[in-house]
Amino acid sequence: MGSPTILRGRLASLLVGCLAMFSIAAAAATQPVPQATPDDDTYQVFFAIGMEELRRQNYPAAIQVFKMLSNRLDSQRIRLELARAYFLDRQYEQSKRLFNDILADASLPWGVRENVNRYLDLIDEALGSIKFSVAFVTDSNPMNYTESRQVMIAGQVLTIAQPPENEETHGIEYGVTATKAFTADASVVGFAKVNFRDLEGDDFDRWTLDGGIAVFPRSYRKLQGRLGIEDSYYAGDHQYRQPYVSVIYYPDPVEQFRLSTEARLAYLDVDEYDHLDAFSQTLTARASTILANSMQVLGSVYVENSDADEKPYSYQGAGISSTVSLPLFDTWGVDLSAGYGTRNYLDDDPFFTKQRRDNTTKLSVLVHNKQWKVFGFTPEFGIAYQRTDSNISFYEFDKTSLVLRAKN
Repeated sequence: MGSPTILRGRLASLLVGCLAMFSIAAAAATQPVPQATPDDDTYQVFFAIGMEELRRQNYPAAIQVFKMLSNRLDSQRIRLELARAYFLDRQYEQSKRLFNDILADASLPWGVRENVNRYLDLIDEALGSIKFSVAFVTDSNPMNYTESRQVMIAGQVLTIAQPPENEETHGIEYGVTATKAFTADASVVGFAKVNFRDLEGDDFDRWTLDGGIAVFPRSYRKLQGRLGIEDSYYAGDHQYRQPYVSVIYYPDPVEQFRLSTEARLAYLDVDEYDHLDAFSQTLTARASTILANSMQVLGSVYVENSDADEKPYSYQGAGISSTVSLPLFDTWGVDLSAGYGTRNYLDDDPFFTKQRRDNTTKLSVLVHNKQWKVFGFTPEFGIAYQRTDSNISFYEFDKTSLVLRAKN
């Protein structure tokens, strides 16, 4: 007697065969057969079988069912499930082709379109890709300098002078993201991200590099692992390196964007400031949903702990953020984002002789058009605002940034 998975696959094949015989017999009848719709009971039964096979991770059987249904019914929902079944079975080329065909439908709801684009991004990562971006950016406070003019240190009130170089600045930001599969089924993928922000002068130029490998166990699609290292250079000097490892858990791989949890461990190694070196642990939960097919809502919550070499620089924190993506007009869309985070340091600040508590608020608006391409690049532009409040006024600041970006 075969395994349950094999038996389910045989049952799905048998049912598909039965429906094929039913269709042939109906076509041969003397009376014309009305065109079936996705609501017909017979097809609803087979659609339910396909969804059940997806949830059981019997992807070949699900593909067989949805492929048969898509040959008989003109239904985007069935094509979406077939494309997703191909994706989960790691038949990425077929999945990408079908998702792109679905995107060609101008009547596709905005929220569904955004979800399809997320799948296509993951497929590009698995197949291997190189993506570029270039942006014009501005920064009203490049040094994150305090807005306060007086602070108290060791019981004395001191006047702070704003550094003359900390003026609103602008420049160009370049980005490159590359991925390469190391195995035929893309279960091990290498990734690299390089970002360079070239602002006026050399004082604020910043390089950020992030690279490593991602592992997608074929036998257990609920898990993903990442091992990497991040490096940063600021004003021509090496700033820090941060090796990390993370594990992402998807409770339901079929609806993997609906809910996921990531646990991340990292070690921060700061050049010339050994007291800031720290082990950190972060737990993040992410969720998304589509409302009325017309908007996509994404949210996340996190808790964090950082153990620095010196306790005054160790902290615990938590935060929440949300993004609402909705159509603006025609093929344009807008992302409205908001976030709030807090950090509580674990010992008295050595300069200000009290424990530091920071609260950070972030707001942004990003307008984009993923269907409009100029030389293969899509445009987006937006504005972001950040404010940090602290019980120690020296650490308070706010800043506004503008961005006009093109990316492929």
